[in-house]
Amino acid sequence: MEYRGIIKQREKWLTALFLILAALMLWRTIVTEKWAYIPMVILVVLACFFSREHIISEEGVDIKYTLFGRFSMHNLWTWDQITTMQTDYTKAAPNVQLLIGKDVVIRPFVMTRRDLRGALALAKRMNPDIVMDEPVSEEEREEEDRRVLHRQEVERAQQQAARKKRKR
Repeated sequence: MEYRGIIKQREKWLTALFLILAALMLWRTIVTEKWAYIPMVILVVLACFFSREHIISEEGVDIKYTLFGRFSMHNLWTWDQITTMQTDYTKAAPNVQLLIGKDVVIRPFVMTRRDLRGALALAKRMNPDIVMDEPVSEEEREEEDRRVLHRQEVERAQQQAARKKRKR
């Protein structure tokens, strides 16, 4: 079974901006005859067409980079290399951020709550020695989410009241 992380896709206008930047860099390189910058221009052009996927599977935790939808490179952490897994329910709300640790390096994966439960069960099955944060019941998580949302609403109301007061 594979669980995939949620990755924010690059906007089309940003890709176009990078391509325009690469064309300007190429033009400047040709005009000034500084041929050593050509590899950097090529890297900028290639970066526009890279895509990335976060995958949690029975093999381990993988970040898959794909170029032009054809060439791929994997950065795989096997289950015996992974030491810790922690969840953060507030940073990526309404989704969940899963922090996966190997030695001192941490990879953040954003996932849906349903995929998170499956990924944690898979991790526990594949490597029982992984240190996981203490599981909290679903009701306690929802209650904490409600408290955080209420606190944010109160802060927004206070800020709006302060703005109205300043306008007067």
